[in-house]
Amino acid sequence: MNPDPAKIRAAILGILPDVKAGTLRIWGDWFGRPHDDVHRIVGADSDDCSVTITFEGKETLRVWHPAGVQVGPDAFRILQAERVRWEWFYYGRPQLPQNRYFLDYAFHGGTVRGSSNVDWYSPRFETDPAMPAVELV
Repeated sequence: MNPDPAKIRAAILGILPDVKAGTLRIWGDWFGRPHDDVHRIVGADSDDCSVTITFEGKETLRVWHPAGVQVGPDAFRILQAERVRWEWFYYGRPQLPQNRYFLDYAFHGGTVRGSSNVDWYSPRFETDPAMPAVELV
Protein backbone atom coordinates (compact mmCIF):
# COMPACT_ATOMS: atom_id res chain seq x y z
CA MET A 1 0.00 0.00 0.00
CA ASN A 2 1.31 3.43 -0.93
CA PRO A 3 1.72 5.90 1.91
CA ASP A 4 -0.45 8.97 1.99
CA PRO A 5 1.61 12.00 0.81
CA ALA A 6 0.17 13.96 3.75
CA LYS A 7 1.72 11.40 6.14
CA ILE A 8 5.10 11.80 4.45
CA ARG A 9 4.75 15.57 4.77
CA ALA A 10 3.90 15.20 8.46
CA ALA A 11 6.85 12.86 9.04
CA ILE A 12 9.25 15.39 7.49
CA LEU A 13 7.80 18.37 9.32
CA GLY A 14 7.73 16.41 12.57
CA ILE A 15 11.50 16.01 12.75
CA LEU A 16 12.78 19.17 11.08
CA PRO A 17 15.54 20.30 11.19
CA ASP A 18 16.86 16.82 11.96
CA VAL A 19 16.08 15.17 8.59
CA LYS A 20 19.14 13.66 6.93
CA ALA A 21 20.94 16.07 4.61
CA GLY A 22 23.14 14.97 1.72
CA THR A 23 23.78 14.76 -1.98
CA LEU A 24 20.68 14.11 -4.08
CA ARG A 25 20.42 10.93 -6.12
CA ILE A 26 17.34 10.08 -8.25
CA TRP A 27 17.13 6.45 -9.39
CA GLY A 28 20.90 6.30 -9.05
CA ASP A 29 21.48 9.49 -11.09
CA TRP A 30 23.51 12.00 -9.05
CA PHE A 31 22.60 15.68 -9.06
CA GLY A 32 26.09 17.06 -9.53
CA ARG A 33 29.14 15.02 -8.60
CA PRO A 34 28.80 12.35 -5.92
CA HIS A 35 29.02 13.85 -2.42
CA ASP A 36 29.75 17.31 -3.90
CA ASP A 37 26.75 19.20 -2.47
CA VAL A 38 24.77 18.94 0.73
CA HIS A 39 21.04 19.59 0.38
CA ARG A 40 19.06 20.37 3.55
CA ILE A 41 15.29 19.95 3.78
CA VAL A 42 13.48 22.98 5.20
CA GLY A 43 9.81 22.19 4.49
CA ALA A 44 7.24 19.96 2.85
CA ASP A 45 3.76 20.16 1.35
CA SER A 46 1.43 17.59 -0.18
CA ASP A 47 -1.63 17.05 -2.30
CA ASP A 48 -3.65 13.89 -3.04
CA CYS A 49 -0.95 12.22 -5.18
CA SER A 50 2.39 13.89 -4.41
CA VAL A 51 4.66 15.33 -1.79
CA THR A 52 6.75 18.45 -2.48
CA ILE A 53 9.89 18.84 -0.40
CA THR A 54 11.57 22.24 -0.09
CA PHE A 55 15.30 22.67 0.43
CA GLU A 56 17.60 25.54 1.37
CA GLY A 57 18.14 27.70 -1.69
CA LYS A 58 14.47 27.27 -2.69
CA GLU A 59 15.09 23.99 -4.49
CA THR A 60 12.08 21.70 -4.68
CA LEU A 61 11.65 17.97 -5.08
CA ARG A 62 8.21 16.73 -6.05
CA VAL A 63 7.50 13.01 -5.86
CA TRP A 64 4.32 11.46 -7.29
CA HIS A 65 2.87 8.30 -5.73
CA PRO A 66 5.78 7.67 -3.34
CA ALA A 67 6.17 4.29 -1.63
CA GLY A 68 8.71 2.75 0.71
CA VAL A 69 9.57 5.97 2.53
CA GLN A 70 12.28 6.36 5.17
CA VAL A 71 12.50 9.75 6.90
CA GLY A 72 14.88 10.29 9.79
CA PRO A 73 18.14 11.83 10.95
CA ASP A 74 20.17 8.98 9.42
CA ALA A 75 18.20 8.26 6.25
CA PHE A 76 16.05 10.03 3.69
CA ARG A 77 14.88 7.65 1.02
CA ILE A 78 11.85 7.03 -1.16
CA LEU A 79 12.14 3.60 -2.73
CA GLN A 80 9.45 3.89 -5.41
CA ALA A 81 7.61 6.62 -7.28
CA GLU A 82 5.85 7.18 -10.57
CA ARG A 83 7.60 10.48 -11.20
CA VAL A 84 10.24 12.71 -9.57
CA ARG A 85 10.94 16.34 -10.46
CA TRP A 86 13.89 18.33 -9.06
CA GLU A 87 13.86 22.11 -9.57
CA TRP A 88 16.57 24.59 -8.68
CA PHE A 89 17.82 28.03 -9.55
CA TYR A 90 21.06 28.22 -11.51
CA TYR A 91 23.61 28.60 -8.76
CA GLY A 92 25.22 32.05 -8.67
CA ARG A 93 22.51 33.75 -10.72
CA PRO A 94 19.53 35.74 -9.39
CA GLN A 95 16.56 33.60 -8.34
CA LEU A 96 14.35 34.63 -11.26
CA PRO A 97 11.99 32.42 -13.31
CA GLN A 98 14.36 32.41 -16.30
CA ASN A 99 17.08 30.92 -14.05
CA ARG A 100 14.90 28.05 -12.75
CA TYR A 101 15.79 24.61 -14.11
CA PHE A 102 14.43 21.10 -13.72
CA LEU A 103 15.26 17.45 -14.11
CA ASP A 104 12.11 15.36 -14.53
CA TYR A 105 12.15 11.57 -14.20
CA ALA A 106 9.27 9.21 -15.02
CA PHE A 107 9.12 5.52 -14.14
CA HIS A 108 7.11 3.49 -16.62
CA GLY A 109 7.25 -0.12 -17.73
CA GLY A 110 10.35 -0.87 -15.65
CA THR A 111 12.42 1.97 -17.09
CA VAL A 112 13.16 5.55 -16.07
CA ARG A 113 13.05 8.31 -18.66
CA GLY A 114 14.27 11.83 -18.07
CA SER A 115 13.66 15.29 -19.48
CA SER A 116 15.06 18.70 -18.62
CA ASN A 117 15.15 22.36 -19.56
CA VAL A 118 18.87 22.65 -18.77
CA ASP A 119 20.54 24.63 -21.55
CA TRP A 120 24.25 24.56 -20.69
CA TYR A 121 24.84 20.78 -20.81
CA SER A 122 22.98 17.63 -21.80
CA PRO A 123 21.85 15.64 -18.76
CA ARG A 124 22.83 12.00 -19.14
CA PHE A 125 20.05 10.51 -16.99
CA GLU A 126 22.21 7.57 -15.95
CA THR A 127 19.43 5.89 -14.00
CA ASP A 128 18.94 2.44 -12.55
CA PRO A 129 15.27 1.52 -11.94
CA ALA A 130 16.38 -0.88 -9.17
CA MET A 131 17.79 2.03 -7.13
CA PRO A 132 15.65 4.16 -4.79
CA ALA A 133 13.55 6.76 -6.58
CA VAL A 134 15.02 9.45 -4.28
CA GLU A 135 17.71 9.46 -1.65
CA LEU A 136 20.00 11.85 0.14
CA VAL A 137 23.41 10.20 0.42
